Amino acid sequence: MPISSAAVISLFQQALDENWGYIWGSYGQLWTRERQNQKVAYMVKTYGDNWKSTGKGDDYYYAAKDGAKWIGHKVADCSGLFRWAIEKLGGKIAHGSNTIYDGYCSSKGPLTNGKRSDGQALKPGTAVFCYNPGTKKRPHIGLYIGDGWVIEAASTNKGVIKSKVTDSKWKYWGELKMVSYEGENFGFPETPGWRPTIRRGDKGTEVTELQTMLWRLGYDLGSYGIDGDFGKSTQAAVKAFQKDTGISQDGVCGPLTWDALEKAVLAPVKRYTVTIPHLDKARVEALKKEFPDAVITEE
Repeated sequence: MPISSAAVISLFQQALDENWGYIWGSYGQLWTRERQNQKVAYMVKTYGDNWKSTGKGDDYYYAAKDGAKWIGHKVADCSGLFRWAIEKLGGKIAHGSNTIYDGYCSSKGPLTNGKRSDGQALKPGTAVFCYNPGTKKRPHIGLYIGDGWVIEAASTNKGVIKSKVTDSKWKYWGELKMVSYEGENFGFPETPGWRPTIRRGDKGTEVTELQTMLWRLGYDLGSYGIDGDFGKSTQAAVKAFQKDTGISQDGVCGPLTWDALEKAVLAPVKRYTVTIPHLDKARVEALKKEFPDAVITEE
């Protein structure tokens, strides 16, 4: 089954929001002090104590040099971020930007100043590639997320960042074979079934809808309740729902969380019968207000 481009974008956005780092060869692992020490130990063993000046050509050089800043963070290299996202969504893709361009794109072509050479619109969820004319290789890859932006695992110094698709380094585009681009109409809320990704600090009708769904499912929205303001309590409720449904707990409501919320809200409701003896009329009225969905009968 094809993977939604919106779902891929949501996972890339998650990596950006969680401040993922860059380590060559990685695809979503947690970077630890032990792993960092192993890289440094390898460089010392291979190149000696002077490794910072003599070992620059080694694949592990930048991990040893800059990797300490990513301890405690998840890490990936540029194509590893694609591998992590696609596998998390049930698909498979190569770990390597050249291989992705050569074997995993259904259509592809040159890119100039953020525009395809065939005149067609660059669709959100499209992979974009750098190009080295000397080697004729594409050594770097990012994901176009719409509105002129790309999310990429850039370097051990920068980690996962956003860059402009008009950046001169982006020379080629490729639509991924396992990804569906049908029906994805980013930026147009009038599209049926379309919902934006929302997060803490957002306000409006989409936040109200989110809060209403969470409330119906029994999640605590704090003292403000359904107020259309995505605050701390709403974020905590989203994280609690994500935990309960096996979604990564980032507190952001993107396509995966919206889909899970809809399924949960539309699921058949379990009903229970509770018998409470010796209730007076005042207590019955109080129960009706406290549990408006309950059916209260006399026996």
